[in-house]
Amino acid sequence: MHRNHKPIRKCHNCPLNLGDRCAIYESPHDQWHDKDKCPGYMNEVLLAEYERTLSKQKVDHKRGKRQEEMKLCATAPHYQGSRAPGRR
Repeated sequence: MHRNHKPIRKCHNCPLNLGDRCAIYESPHDQWHDKDKCPGYMNEVLLAEYERTLSKQKVDHKRGKRQEEMKLCATAPHYQGSRAPGRR
């Protein structure tokens, strides 16, 4: 059987469920197979460890500034001296 990295239906309420993957396990389906409960399901210790590793990652402030500038540029009107087709 082909194993997928996406969480299964039983992982719905778990905070480690990132939607397209599990934060801890490579194959969440294998964690539930032949078991009543995944060892990481609603596990506060694993969640705290995951959040600690996220906090250690470097935050890219340049990227955030660039994204803010691009959002402002997208809302500004761009006049090039000619009207849009169909407007007279």
